[in-house]
Amino acid sequence: MKSPDIFATHNFGKVSPWIDLVNSEEYDGFGNFSDRLDDPAWLESFLRRWRLHPAQARKAPLTALKSLRRSLRGVAEALSASGVPDAREIAQINMLMDVPVRQRLVGREKERRIEIAPLRSDWDWILSRIAASAAEAIVAGLQSRIRICANDECRWAFRDPTKAKTKRWCSDSTCGNRARVRRARAAVR
Repeated sequence: MKSPDIFATHNFGKVSPWIDLVNSEEYDGFGNFSDRLDDPAWLESFLRRWRLHPAQARKAPLTALKSLRRSLRGVAEALSASGVPDAREIAQINMLMDVPVRQRLVGREKERRIEIAPLRSDWDWILSRIAASAAEAIVAGLQSRIRICANDECRWAFRDPTKAKTKRWCSDSTCGNRARVRRARAAVR
């Protein structure tokens, strides 16, 4: 029997690895907390989803992953509030991206590209790819689209796809609906 896709059931995997890592610290919208990094099945699904597999298998460095998540949460909150992460968060991203790599030309006749490959495919490489996905979002100018859910009991990071950049909730059908119901109930009282 095949295990269910954890990303599909938890609405992960829609933006990039760094947003998914930030959202691995999950509040269910009612204030209940769960840490997805403590679930080996979630971590395996995360790695498979983003094609991040350490060739030199060793136990996942949960302390390093949680530290990176904390830093990337700060980046997401900074981007949501002001559009600019602070120097400490940028320094940590740069430090994590500093792993030895080699470049090579791959592809067919008309479809050539340069590929960056690690010298050692290990957890340092995986952490660097997650950090690089945050750096790529900043460089691509997506920082004005990163939001934190307005539901204080959720606080998911998400990319705002609206033209006017006005989306407030990670999901209008869950967090948005809960906010509307709370407002309606408060108005009745």
